[in-house]
Amino acid sequence: MIRSIEMPPRSPAGPPRARRAAPRASSASSASSAPRRAGLAALALAAAGCAPPVQGGSVAVSSGAAERLGMLCRWGHGGGEQGALCPGDAVAARPARVRRIAAPADALSGPLAAGRPGDYVLENDEIAVVIEQLGPGTGLAEGGGHLIDAADARERSDELGQIVPRLGAPPRQVIYRDLATGAGEGGAAWIEARGEVRGRALEGGALSVTTRYTLAPSGRAVVIATSLQNDGDRPVEALDLGDVVHWGAAEHAAPGAAPGLRGEHEAPYLAGVGSRVAYALVPAGGGMIRARSGAGFSDATFARQAALPPGGRAAYERILAIAPRGDALAVATELFFLGGGAPGGVALELVDARGAPLRPMAGRATLTPVAEEGAAPAAGAAAALADGALDLWLRTGEREPLAAEAPPGLYLVGFEGSGRRALGTARVQVRAGEIAPARLALSGVGQLDLRVEERGAPGPAAAPGPAAATGPATATGPAAVQAPAAAPDLLGPLIPVKVGFFDAATGKAVSPPRLALGGELHLPLPPGRIRVVASRGPEYALAEATVDIADGARSPLALTLQRVVDTSGYIACDLRQHTARSADAGIASAVRLAWSAAEGVECAVATEHNLAADLQPDVAALQLDAQLRMLPGIELTSGRGGAGLGSLSVFPLGGAAAAPREGALRWGDETAGELLREVRALPGERVVQLSRRHGGGSPLHGSGAPQEAPEEGARQLAQLVGDGGGADALEVWTGREVAARDRALEELWALLRASRPITPTATSDTHGLHGAEAGTPRTYVAVAGDDPGRLDVGDLVAGLRRRRDVVITNGPFVTMRLGEARQGGVASVRRGARGGPRTLSIRIERAPWVDARELHVLVGGVASGEAIPLEGARTTAAGALLDEVEIPVVLGTGGGRGAARQGARVGGAGGDGRSGKGGRGVIAVAEDTFVVAIVRGQRPLEPVLTGDPGGILPFAMTAPLWIDADGDGRSLGRAAAP
Repeated sequence: MIRSIEMPPRSPAGPPRARRAAPRASSASSASSAPRRAGLAALALAAAGCAPPVQGGSVAVSSGAAERLGMLCRWGHGGGEQGALCPGDAVAARPARVRRIAAPADALSGPLAAGRPGDYVLENDEIAVVIEQLGPGTGLAEGGGHLIDAADARERSDELGQIVPRLGAPPRQVIYRDLATGAGEGGAAWIEARGEVRGRALEGGALSVTTRYTLAPSGRAVVIATSLQNDGDRPVEALDLGDVVHWGAAEHAAPGAAPGLRGEHEAPYLAGVGSRVAYALVPAGGGMIRARSGAGFSDATFARQAALPPGGRAAYERILAIAPRGDALAVATELFFLGGGAPGGVALELVDARGAPLRPMAGRATLTPVAEEGAAPAAGAAAALADGALDLWLRTGEREPLAAEAPPGLYLVGFEGSGRRALGTARVQVRAGEIAPARLALSGVGQLDLRVEERGAPGPAAAPGPAAATGPATATGPAAVQAPAAAPDLLGPLIPVKVGFFDAATGKAVSPPRLALGGELHLPLPPGRIRVVASRGPEYALAEATVDIADGARSPLALTLQRVVDTSGYIACDLRQHTARSADAGIASAVRLAWSAAEGVECAVATEHNLAADLQPDVAALQLDAQLRMLPGIELTSGRGGAGLGSLSVFPLGGAAAAPREGALRWGDETAGELLREVRALPGERVVQLSRRHGGGSPLHGSGAPQEAPEEGARQLAQLVGDGGGADALEVWTGREVAARDRALEELWALLRASRPITPTATSDTHGLHGAEAGTPRTYVAVAGDDPGRLDVGDLVAGLRRRRDVVITNGPFVTMRLGEARQGGVASVRRGARGGPRTLSIRIERAPWVDARELHVLVGGVASGEAIPLEGARTTAAGALLDEVEIPVVLGTGGGRGAARQGARVGGAGGDGRSGKGGRGVIAVAEDTFVVAIVRGQRPLEPVLTGDPGGILPFAMTAPLWIDADGDGRSLGRAAAP
């Protein structure tokens, strides 16, 4: 059991004060947050990449820290408007307090703020948190009583999703029934929620649960204490005690772990870094957190108890610290302070190469702890060096001064941002209670004025002045620097384009990918040769050029995109996406829509967690109607522990904003089968997509699928598939989860062999932007009309539910036909022309930057012979690369396909000799079966996608084509079309 703590008091609101003033400095205040930027352009261009904070070792919060901290006056806010570090005498902190939200203006703001009238605010002069009122919960919580918002008291900008206690493995949620508030000793305030875990989740047991949230008068951390008692007549087994944290817009991290935080790990704390605020979750009294993390969530275990006997009790406590800025240094300093340390500060002075002062600018200052002359680093820097994690950084803004607190120690300070780079590092010694100046000389900066058009489409209006000038798609001469051109006219149609920027010599990215709205982008860049790459998904050839960026000059560049891959008759869909309306994602709807269009997605489904969402009005407001169709949907997750089947996506499903969860279906404590019956009872026709979890999902999405054999997994899935009332589609590929895709495909083959026809799909399940791109992967669905602006939603639903003619891919486009039947259909091998064999025709088309090396043909889920090398592609008139392969299919006794000749080229070995077309043995089938075509590439999808090369290798697959060998018009439960 984890002990409780006493929180050290903090400085009061307003100008910071202390018992004894620390030495003043000319820039003695912390860095201010970047001001709010209005307009879609700024919102869409923001690409917050957050590195993990650095502090290692156990975090033990000292109860006597206040006495040792009297020497240092803290920045209460981190904003420069407060002036000097210690301007006056200390004053008593106001007590912490609890109030209820009476109107929307009383709630916190920010992309993830979920508080609404009736919710409870627990606040002091430093921080504020929101506890949800009783009733239907938000996000993945079944009810209220959970922490749903957390922010600095002055900024009041929330970027956290929610924190939900998680008891046991499989996870069990608490349903709170009562909520009380009160005041504690020393000016503290608290909110207490009382409830239970009962019913099927405990199989006869009964747990009463109490969670108290306590805040001291001047602390920047709230203590969360949960106690539980077994009121049942049998033991409760496997009682892990922890939380599921949905990080929302905060990038989650942990010391010693790689950025992005995936998989299982142990750490002294977990952190989430947003753009204006940061968080740290720490076990009270020290110790380690055992956690499993995925996209947007961490499943944290603080204590483990094998079983709780009848009448038995258990408890655990943890601390949520809220840092005043959104950067790693703020988290490290907050934890250092909580551990009893006295921080100092660092103040940046930015100058150009000649030493002339520069105005404050948005960017990132790095602080690398170092040892002085071989000695051990100071205590604060030693903490930062622990576990080999060295990435401390400070987010800077455009207001003075550029300064912040830091743990004491020796650091090398660097800087990059706003198109500039530090020409060297500054060596800075930070001491407790003192401000250390750091003077950095920065490089010059130039500006790229980019214009991107699509061949055959009208281009955007020219920007005024020299920025509108264009040149060839090579290096161009710069024009004189002028004020930046005006942003694109947001009242006109948007033409979103994704643009990457790379050092021409090293290939290293010099900026995160940017979104060019209206086909234009004006971006400050460091001087040098820059490779500029414009893209719009895998159907387009890349438009790229190398341009010289000169100091103090503007470099115009014009690029032209061309759609080269012929996907006529299909529409590119991303069937599972999330925005800030989900507790574990932090992307505003406008940003999600614009980036989806820039990635070439033509149809997407908004599947917020347990909340019906319709984003089509937002599409219309952005005037993206001609390029993108959004379908209203929902991702339903069963609260019943042990279901092990993941979640259900349902679409189209309209919502009612005034209803609980905007009209979403009831879902608490229900099995996937029960949810399916409720969905099918609704009027109208809709798609139900089963998203199988292979250990990668949030535990509140279900338990995560067990790692059973494929046949056993298929047996479980078969209960939810078929007979018209089950799931229509099975998501076999999610994001970059390649290993999970391979396991899911084995389950798919087993399902199909068991005569359970289902449509395979691929989705991004995107919760972020870069590294979780919309449409990677995607599902192409055959429809009568493939114009997104005129999409017949009913026809799309029929395509997924009945025709099953789909292609899943992250790059290549592969289709298959046997006679008149395409993938998704049923073909007979008894009716070949003039009694001869049928021919399986496979067509692989791709943009030149998309690799495709091998074609694999699977019969009944088993490889039919060796892989066919794709070596004879021809170039289409539009500019795509095209391979065509033909394989005879005959009735036989052995099944399978004759081995391909080693090294044989397409066009040989019995082919017709034309480039790009050839034959490969014979497929002999003796009974009803199915055929699938899979295309693989060996070169990653760079530079459009970056990251682990194994996760971005080209892959494409057709839906099954069912083979009717006995001539009865059916195959493995699939009937031939009339």
